[in-house]
Amino acid sequence: MGDSGKKRVFFWIGVTAISLLYSCYYVSFLYGASMEMPLRARHVAKFLFIIAAYAVGGYCLKRSAETWKLKVWNVVYGVLLPMLVLLGFYDWWVVRTPLGVRGIADNLQDFLVSPVLYVVMGIIGRRAGGRL
Repeated sequence: MGDSGKKRVFFWIGVTAISLLYSCYYVSFLYGASMEMPLRARHVAKFLFIIAAYAVGGYCLKRSAETWKLKVWNVVYGVLLPMLVLLGFYDWWVVRTPLGVRGIADNLQDFLVSPVLYVVMGIIGRRAGGRL
């Protein structure tokens, strides 16, 4: 298997792994199984799902893509994750975050765990002339 074949395999491993993580996240948190958990435990579990998706995507992009894709991946997570952590701390120690802000935070968490960004990176790479 050539270099291009290895890159393709790592890309699809990343898509599969992130999709499985997202499926577990979706079933656990969006279908109410986590409603019995305390608020702080939910925050920590969601944070761990985001970190897992980031790690899998970063590892597979490092193996399968150009360096600019990994940089974009790191910037997106590097900007959004600290914002979510700050909101979480605000929620823990100051006052419960307003419902509208919680909705935005939930959407950002959903985005960071989902394979959407990873797949978009693959599509952009393919459209730019790269092969997957």
